[in-house]
Amino acid sequence: MKNLIKGDIRRILCKKSLWATFIVAIMANLAMVMFYMFSMKYSSFNFAIANLSGISDFGGMIIGIAVFIAVYADDFKSMTIISIIGRGNSRLKIIIAKFINSVIITFLLFAIFALQVFALTKIMGIVMIPDELLAVYMGVIKGIYITIGYVTMASIFMYATGNIAFSVFMVVMLYLIIPVVLQLTSMLPLLQNLHLSRYEYSGLASEGLTNILLGMPVSGIAIMIGSFIVYVGGSLAIIYAVFNKKELDF
Repeated sequence: MKNLIKGDIRRILCKKSLWATFIVAIMANLAMVMFYMFSMKYSSFNFAIANLSGISDFGGMIIGIAVFIAVYADDFKSMTIISIIGRGNSRLKIIIAKFINSVIITFLLFAIFALQVFALTKIMGIVMIPDELLAVYMGVIKGIYITIGYVTMASIFMYATGNIAFSVFMVVMLYLIIPVVLQLTSMLPLLQNLHLSRYEYSGLASEGLTNILLGMPVSGIAIMIGSFIVYVGGSLAIIYAVFNKKELDF
């Protein structure tokens, strides 16, 4: 397992496509910062809000796509996954190794993303107050949390179908379309009292982090751990059930 993870991480980090996509995410965040800072009031508050939007929205989605393609798509496209199994690695070991790799790469990219944010504070002469700094830190945590979850959920379709385009589309669906659809359903008279968006993965992440910021860390952490177990743990269980029965003909 250790050698499988180390070898895959080395391969992933050497991919030009990973870093090219990550640079696009950085540029998306810079564009968001420029928009907020020069179309609105030039302030540390707007700087923090701009980076929160960049980390958790479009920029975060691009990082999610980068992680998904680097960890999952290339191996399925080149059928390297078949040779890995052929060397005596069980499918369960591959699923676990791929998940761990996605977590490692996600943490790495968001750490660099955060360094870019704080480098900008020096370049632009921004001094954030403690609450604004805390909000940015929480935004990074939310970005990591959501990316790990959405990449794992989308990988269900990769393991089931081997279709890269459809699986990447599912990443976009999870980041952009499903949350919007759930918000729209809350406007319908029959569904507005159900607050469906609160039960979606990113909605639960927001609720958990909000509770932590409001001084309720126990409930906040419980919400995040619980939703992680349900969504991510459930996705891994589905992946094993699907992949364990799949014929290796993709």
